[in-house]
Amino acid sequence: MTSDDLKSLILLTFRDPERAARALCSLNLPMAVRWMALALIVSLSALLTWGASMLFPVEVETGMNSAVAQPLMIAGVQFAVLSVTALLMAVVGRSFGGTGDFPDALLLIIWIEFILLLVQCAQVVLMLLFPVIASLMWLVAAAIFVWLMVHFTKALHGFDSAAKVAFGIFATFLAAGMVMAVILSSLGLIPVPA
Repeated sequence: MTSDDLKSLILLTFRDPERAARALCSLNLPMAVRWMALALIVSLSALLTWGASMLFPVEVETGMNSAVAQPLMIAGVQFAVLSVTALLMAVVGRSFGGTGDFPDALLLIIWIEFILLLVQCAQVVLMLLFPVIASLMWLVAAAIFVWLMVHFTKALHGFDSAAKVAFGIFATFLAAGMVMAVILSSLGLIPVPA
């Protein structure tokens, strides 16, 4: 894939995300390449997050600040979260009659993370020039994430309704969040209210 192909695919992602998803899946990349791409993208994202925290330190000390200071930990957590997200995208979609599989779901999640990495780069540049606008970029990133998740899931599984896919994604994330809260609280990693 040349740099022109990459630019075309980025533009296609915003113009017609479902066509972009089908184009990505048609690449038929080996599974090892997909895992390497995931490792690369989470490493770059973690390094960018760490670099941004060094450029723009936060005065108030929080748990997030100490986590950001450890890019390997951020990359590891992101790797696990994105892998589970791809697994849920494939398994839940198939349980509702979809036709997609885990390797393609993983590739689409990697691509979404790549697009979000570009948004993160733009945010760092904006922090230098227009800090107020940059602070609102998380809204743009969240909107892009939801929009691409819905359309990529729809394309992956051959679903007809974006609204039903959006509801399914929301319900899946809600259920996964509740399961994670139970697991983390049972391990003593998050406090349980008395």
